[in-house]
Formats: sequence, structure tokens, C-alpha cells
Amino acid sequence: MPDRLDDESLDMTLKQVIISAIDEAIRRGAPSVEAEHLLLAIASGHDAAGRTLAEFGLDHAGVDAALRGERERSLRAAGIEPVAEERLLATRQSRPRWGATVREALRRADFSAHRGRRRAERERLAVADAAVGILRADLGTVPRALAYAGVDRAALVAQLESVSSERES
Repeated sequence: MPDRLDDESLDMTLKQVIISAIDEAIRRGAPSVEAEHLLLAIASGHDAAGRTLAEFGLDHAGVDAALRGERERSLRAAGIEPVAEERLLATRQSRPRWGATVREALRRADFSAHRGRRRAERERLAVADAAVGILRADLGTVPRALAYAGVDRAALVAQLESVSSERES
């Protein structure tokens, strides 16, 4: 992942999604922006990636419910009864830092595959590529949440990859 948000390698559309991911982390009182925040931001969109996620029941509310379910299962596995969301919020003194899971997700995304395409098409596909990068993780909160929610990650990745391989009409 680029160290700076205004890095030239990030298309404007993806920058906007990343800014939304930062906002998600802040709203949730998270100390770092993680893959789950990026997935929530993508799921909020009305682009091809957001629509594809919604087809799998992963609109913003669906992703949020899956993440809540994962958190509750994890707490119970540790012998802790889940508490209300508002009690889990931390007080922030600064912007969240970049978490390892979001860095890895953006490294796994294959943004270079569309370099020969027009800028508008690259921007349209970058968000789907980021979603695929998130979904390719084998370990972590997002894969557990989607497994508990019964989401077929392989089918979702295949659908998002088909979106990324389509040419703009």
C-alpha cells in the first residue's frame, strides 16, 4: 500500500473508498484502519464491486452483521459474553493508523492488471480489485466473518474477478 494517500498510483475512485474506510474506522473507534473497514466502505458503494457484494448479501448492513457475528463468536470462544457495541468504542486522540490487514489486502489486489486501459475504466476496476485483495486473505477477521455468515468466498472472488476482466462498454 502506498505510504501516502495522495500517491499517484492510487486512482481517485479508490482514494475515495480508502477515505471512507478511514471514516468507518473512526466511527467505530478503531485504533487502525483494517480490511474490515475497507470492505465496509466498498459495500457502501453503488459501483460494480458494491453491487456484486450486495448480490452475495454483503451490502453495508450485511458486512456489519457478519463482522458482529464474528466478534461475538470470538468473545464467546474466549469465555467472554459479548457486550453492547457502544461499550467497545475507544476514545480517539488521533486518526487511526494503517493496520496490517488493510496493507496486505491492498498488496494482494492486482491493480497493475489494468494499466493499459483508459483512466475511467481503471478507476472503475480498482475498487473491485481491492475487494478481491480483501477476500483472498485466508486468516483474519474478514475470512472468519464471511465463513460464519455462510458466504462462498471463492464464488464471490470469481464474480468480482469477472467484473474486473470485463471491458467498459
